[in-house]
Amino acid sequence: MNIQINSLTNANIYIDGVGLLGRADEIEIANPKHKMIDYKGLGMAGTAELWAGVETLESTIKWTSFDATTLTMSTSPFQIHSFQARGNLEQYTSQGRTAQLPVVYLMTGIFKDAGSPTFRQHKMVETTSVISIYHCELYVAGVQIYLYDVFANIYVVGGVDQLSTFRSNLGG
Repeated sequence: MNIQINSLTNANIYIDGVGLLGRADEIEIANPKHKMIDYKGLGMAGTAELWAGVETLESTIKWTSFDATTLTMSTSPFQIHSFQARGNLEQYTSQGRTAQLPVVYLMTGIFKDAGSPTFRQHKMVETTSVISIYHCELYVAGVQIYLYDVFANIYVVGGVDQLSTFRSNLGG
């Protein structure tokens, strides 16, 4: 039996098309998290969790340096930004590395918190920004894995629109 191992270990971040190579230490990507509600009724032996929507999406970026350009971008609560995180997915088998595939996360949102600098003796200043995300997509090797847009009421997973009947039933 031949197994395949996927390894994704690094990324570059772009804000509004500007590459930020080396300026961020880490990024936490916003993924749709399902909001669940409990359902219980007389005669039921247990409780069921039912889907009720998608939680508020947030992303965080931990910056490696005190950078005036990113601080300026992250200060306005009214400026929408496009975010992109690009990585190289390496695939390995018993024959070694067999493929390298692009992984692309696309997000649109606003900075919710620019972050407060943390000063320590003999250490680089650290800042972490929090972003409210309104639209997010994930592509692996050019294939869309998911797309979620809170304002358009769209949630597509594996090419299947999860909310098409919901929108139709609401008249939209």
